[in-house]
Amino acid sequence: MSDWLKKDRASEEEKCSDDTGIDERDTEQADREVVAVLLKDADLVRQSIQLSEKSLLTSKLDQALVYGMEQGRRRSTRQRGKRMSLQLSAAVLAMLFVLTAFVRISPGFAAIVKDIPGFAGFVELVSYDGSLQSAIDNEYIQVVGKSDERNGYTFTVNGVIADAQRVVLLYTAEGPGISEEDTPSLSYELKNENGGNVVASIGSAHYFREKDNKDSVVQDYLDIMMAPGEPVPHEIQFKLELGGEWLEVQVPIDHSRFDEMTEVIDLNQTIEVEGQRIEIKKAVITPLQVSITFESASGNEKRLNDFIDLELVDERGRSYQTKSGMGDLDTKIVRHFQSSYFQKPETLTLKAKGLLMSDRGMKVVIDTEQGKLLEAPDGRLKLGEARQSSEAIDLSFELSQADDPQTVMRDILLFGFNGVVRDAEGTAYSITRGTSYGTNGTTVSRFGAGDRHRVTYYYNIPNEEYVQPLTIEIEQYLGHAFKEIAIPIK
Repeated sequence: MSDWLKKDRASEEEKCSDDTGIDERDTEQADREVVAVLLKDADLVRQSIQLSEKSLLTSKLDQALVYGMEQGRRRSTRQRGKRMSLQLSAAVLAMLFVLTAFVRISPGFAAIVKDIPGFAGFVELVSYDGSLQSAIDNEYIQVVGKSDERNGYTFTVNGVIADAQRVVLLYTAEGPGISEEDTPSLSYELKNENGGNVVASIGSAHYFREKDNKDSVVQDYLDIMMAPGEPVPHEIQFKLELGGEWLEVQVPIDHSRFDEMTEVIDLNQTIEVEGQRIEIKKAVITPLQVSITFESASGNEKRLNDFIDLELVDERGRSYQTKSGMGDLDTKIVRHFQSSYFQKPETLTLKAKGLLMSDRGMKVVIDTEQGKLLEAPDGRLKLGEARQSSEAIDLSFELSQADDPQTVMRDILLFGFNGVVRDAEGTAYSITRGTSYGTNGTTVSRFGAGDRHRVTYYYNIPNEEYVQPLTIEIEQYLGHAFKEIAIPIK
């Protein structure tokens, strides 16, 4: 804090009197204690993002605090006749107003981050992820600010949000032809400090946003979920392809920021639904997620596909959702939930309304020459088309999920990733997700009340002289069993 600000506060403390006979010194002492807390918080903000005293942010914080003290002095002179014991003094109110005036999406540190050059867009991006928003609100971010520039293109890694399981790289791409509308994705490569691949599930946050200036810049982040047992690198070599060339930034990951921020809870509890058993092995709580490991019993008769409305709930009723995981519930899976770390709940309960599960051994029988579906588990699955080209036969299947208990659409697997199709003589051929002409594996449609949800699955098989009909084994299908599940986690 600047010396002149300290002097201003000292002089303010000497100017207190009460014409009504009410002693304001006790009230002002309480005010000063609150002010001290605010000042301490401001210093923590500066330290956490490693900014110098001469930075723009430091200047704004000091200006805000001085403005608060000045407003407090003026209002105190005018309001001496009022019972100050019933309200916080004007100085503190003014300071609270100024310090929170930057808030746009969420309160707290996110507002301050928006004033750091290059960070405003990221606050909006992470607001769609409760864990990342909570992390930024609680000053949990590593500022990087490293760039590579070539042929008019600039690649900047602005910051990192990381813990022992997850790394989020905030970056900006600038240059000719780079825009929100025309750049749906950018090619990238990630290596660890030893030059090896980063073993993880990697997603992107990119989506089109309404912006005043859409030309020549894209802000995005890579969300890196480390595979179970894989350590977070100490450095990530992040390459991005811009203008036909690879630009590279070495991104340091400061492990000291999170080395002591992991809580492991051994659970070893069993869930049973209609005779199907799942063991909850453990929970790992970190600043960016809560990871829970599930392992299904080998003797389960049904094929276990997912939970119904799975969530974590704390003692205040706050819900922590799950949108990702690694593995398969039918064998072993690690599900990732929004983090409760910064909320520090006293209790945390795993809740669900039952299980999504299907019979084993189901199949589809089709005649690709006639374009007919000869056998299916039920009427909810239909053959869309069987279109032949010189190299492949493209198949589409439509599955209605109108009576599914989930509140959101699900892309169930239907056929296995390493699935096969067998002709009438038993000869096996590979079946591949997506069409031979580039359509992705699934699309989602929404209709009226009679057929609310429908997923279309696309596959292709080699164009061979098949002995009709063809049989494809089903990996996952619709089916469920309701049961209220509530397992204490902590």
